[in-house]
Amino acid sequence: MRRWKPQSGTGRWIALVLSLLALGGAGFAFVSLGSRISGDPARWQIDIGAFGLLLMFLLTLAAAGWCIYRFVAAMTLHYELDRNGMYITWAGNRTTIPLDRVNNIDAGAGPVFLPLGVLQRIGTYWGRAFAGETPLYLFATRHPDECLVIYTPGAAYAISPDDPDAFVQDLEQRRNLGATKTVQPAVEHSQVFHYAFWQSSTILTLVLATVLVNLLAFGIISARYPALAPLVEMRFDAIGEVAELRPRHQALFLPLAALGLSLLNMAAGLALYNRLPPGAQLLQGASVIVQILFLVAVASILY
Repeated sequence: MRRWKPQSGTGRWIALVLSLLALGGAGFAFVSLGSRISGDPARWQIDIGAFGLLLMFLLTLAAAGWCIYRFVAAMTLHYELDRNGMYITWAGNRTTIPLDRVNNIDAGAGPVFLPLGVLQRIGTYWGRAFAGETPLYLFATRHPDECLVIYTPGAAYAISPDDPDAFVQDLEQRRNLGATKTVQPAVEHSQVFHYAFWQSSTILTLVLATVLVNLLAFGIISARYPALAPLVEMRFDAIGEVAELRPRHQALFLPLAALGLSLLNMAAGLALYNRLPPGAQLLQGASVIVQILFLVAVASILY
């Protein structure tokens, strides 16, 4: 089996620069938010600005993680050939294209539509694009116009080996020799980046709902916090009368407690998913219910 490196491209360095910028933004938001909630809790500066810093921290941290993944994908992208197939590998993932399914090889894909625009140029050209009626899958460091395009029944693949002519010659020689065994088209995902738990649309929906409800609770507290009295009604007796007054900063502990419980459910779901997927889904559903109950508690205290 022969291994081919991709041509050099600027996408990897764009991904690296964006990663550093996003990490810088996350660091700034973290430090700024920390300064607002340091020292005496009675003087914490909780308001919409603090909530904005929380959102900024979460979004920039997620962006940094994605850009780092795109950088890793660019640095590990390579192509392999044997008599049975072509194999495209990146960040522990692998796409297999049987050589007996290759119909044609062209230089350049012509006009190409990228559904996600410039995002599909970060790190490498990645994802699905469209060139005419044929879906085009991008695994390249160069624009599709500068790539080799491998056509198979129903799909095409854009690649950018460092020596395109030698790559095509090697591929054709191996096709002429014939396959030694049958391989099937396949995409094998890395267990590091594509754990099965995250491939479930049900679980992703429940996790997203959990996050949104938890952020809503923090947002409500942030909006109301400056107008709250130093002591707020935090507990009620059996007949609904106020049983205790607590410092207002303790209202923040409600969404934090809900977040902690949801993280425990997520950890349990990750451990359980391969053996019992419905159980993992039930745990994430329970997280949504917990978040809603805590949100109701927050609203009853603040309004």
